[in-house]
Amino acid sequence: MKGLQALFKIRETYVGIVITIAFQVIFFSVWMTAYDGVNDRTENLKIGLISEDTEMGQQVVNEIKETLPFTIENYTSLANAEQELNQRNINMVIHIPNDFTSQLQAGKEAEIIYSINQANASITKNMMEGVAKQVTEEINHHTYPLQQSKTMDVFSQKFSQLPMEQNTAQQINETVATTIMSVKDRAIDSTIIKTNNVEEFAANFVPLMVIISSFVGAMVMIMQHQQAAQLVQDTISKWQLFLARQLINIGVAFTLPLLTIGLMHLFNISSEESFLTIYLFQALMFWAFLCLVQSFVIIFGNLGMVFNICALSLQLVTSGVLVPQVMLSDFYNKLSSLLPATYGADGYYTIIFGGSSDNLMSNSSSLGIIIAVTLAISTAVVALKRSNVKSKSEQITPATVQ
Repeated sequence: MKGLQALFKIRETYVGIVITIAFQVIFFSVWMTAYDGVNDRTENLKIGLISEDTEMGQQVVNEIKETLPFTIENYTSLANAEQELNQRNINMVIHIPNDFTSQLQAGKEAEIIYSINQANASITKNMMEGVAKQVTEEINHHTYPLQQSKTMDVFSQKFSQLPMEQNTAQQINETVATTIMSVKDRAIDSTIIKTNNVEEFAANFVPLMVIISSFVGAMVMIMQHQQAAQLVQDTISKWQLFLARQLINIGVAFTLPLLTIGLMHLFNISSEESFLTIYLFQALMFWAFLCLVQSFVIIFGNLGMVFNICALSLQLVTSGVLVPQVMLSDFYNKLSSLLPATYGADGYYTIIFGGSSDNLMSNSSSLGIIIAVTLAISTAVVALKRSNVKSKSEQITPATVQ
């Protein structure tokens, strides 16, 4: 009982209990509200549509627009559509080749080509593959009666050319059998092209894993440094302490990428990006995490960890690695642009799966802005706080006085 009484006289005991409760409340509140109604926002996903066939291909385009519950973007250039796909501005490209009608009229299988960027959340990739199969089946269903009609037209033309002899009936039957049998019940085939594809299944989880490990690591590190700072704050000035913490943050941020890259190589996670590119991006991302976590702790003290738990949950929800950001509510979608995990995840999709290097530059710039803003906030708060360092006269204790 004495041990229990002693622990409950210390504030940190209550803080630990509150943080445990906060984890449950925050994660449930954030995740359940963020993912509520996700299925109702599928229209926010974008599909690029390009038809080089002006006959039946155009009919297929109209059917796709009427049936698919997504935002359809029309393109006149396949190269432009593929560029938008590579930059993750659209989720899939549906391409109808220029020989679509001629293939059907010749009784051959026509083809629709679906391109899906694999550098996306798993739910997006799976959904787009399902859409590709669904579209092909529906078009086959609608095209079969059209082919039957065209076949009957061909039969009528042939019948009118037949001589009216005694064997006319037999010739009619043979002609009907030949023409009807030439019609396939599946006249259209689909080809799914997976751009930026990575064969290793574990690679799909790298963006999520890096975000979680980096941010949780930043939380633990800053928490320990805050406790250390409280122990020495009476002996050094607040600016010396603040500067020392920033130097440690920078040192760790630019050392950790060596471990990250080493682990990626150890588990055969390859990348087309250079070592220096991955190194600098990971360093910026971890530094941004440290600065964000630190700002809450500097502003609110130990209570800042509750805000960091909030930030952890919000970033997992809004980063786009689990559910596409466009399928979230407007509040969470806009909030994602303020959090470093959004740019970290997007950058790692480019690192692991490939894509436009412009994305990495844009994401790095955004992380740099977050670092600058959070550092400025922390600096301003430190400037407003009273220094705890004691003067020499205050450090003299009665025991030292002879």
